[in-house]
Amino acid sequence: MPKRYVGIDLGGTNLKLGLVSPKGEVLLSHSTPTEAAHGPQHVLGRMAGAVEELCAKGGLRLADIDAVGIGSPGPVDTKRGRVLIAPNMPGWTNVPVSATLGRKLRRPVRLENDANVAAYGEFRCGAARKVRDMFLLTLGTGIGGGIVLGGRLFRGTSDTGAELGHVIIQSGGRICGCGNRGCLEAYASATAVVERFRLEAGAFAGDPPLTCKHIFDAAAKGNCAAARIVDETADYLAIGITSLLHVLNPQMVVLTGGMMGAGKPFLDRIRRRVDQTAFKSASRACDIRWSTLGGDAGIIGAALAAEALDRTGHPA
Repeated sequence: MPKRYVGIDLGGTNLKLGLVSPKGEVLLSHSTPTEAAHGPQHVLGRMAGAVEELCAKGGLRLADIDAVGIGSPGPVDTKRGRVLIAPNMPGWTNVPVSATLGRKLRRPVRLENDANVAAYGEFRCGAARKVRDMFLLTLGTGIGGGIVLGGRLFRGTSDTGAELGHVIIQSGGRICGCGNRGCLEAYASATAVVERFRLEAGAFAGDPPLTCKHIFDAAAKGNCAAARIVDETADYLAIGITSLLHVLNPQMVVLTGGMMGAGKPFLDRIRRRVDQTAFKSASRACDIRWSTLGGDAGIIGAALAAEALDRTGHPA
């Protein structure tokens, strides 16, 4: 029987699951509300039920699944399979996810950070499938990051080695959700774009609520304040990317998340600014591009992280 893996993208609003082949093909998918307000044990029960539903959808038993991979927000302890804290999910402090879900499903369970598995998915079968060294930035409500070096996920000594959104780009700058000042996330996340535009223009404050998409759309239509914020956001991202290029010297940077809707002009601005600020040898060696897996990157990467451990006996 062919190998099959389940990837779970654990979000504060929705659980997204996929049945994934060893080549990263999503054979079946399923989504269900997380119901995070009811606490971790309730959510873990929902995760187990969702895996069973996914299997039933494909005419499979749980025993037909070789392993399950989970991408979770927040800091995680990959060795012990614990979510250390998930700020947007009440009660998620030091939760033994792998052991609990493993008992419920009677299958091996691998836990990783959600941005790490998105990077791993892009590395294995997405935009970065032909390179060995890359990093990924998720551009959404916050900014997450994942790093692959020499074909292996880089986690750091305590699993916090890829918090790329918290690279400091402005000493004493804007307050970030992490409590520090001047983080890249405080300037270039979708949340930060909206906040900066409100301060700049005070527009779109009514109904419907202002979103990052509204600002990018307004910029495309010639709104000067919106265009200035969009250009500044690209510049902030370029500063962060340049710093990381000088540390890691990767072959590729992959950008994903809601800001992909900004399209080619936004990406081109980032590339130009990186070319202007980075060492030429670093910028010429590095391709900056949008994700090709999009919203499936987390599902695929989580499943393939479980596949790597199943196949080699070692973490991805």
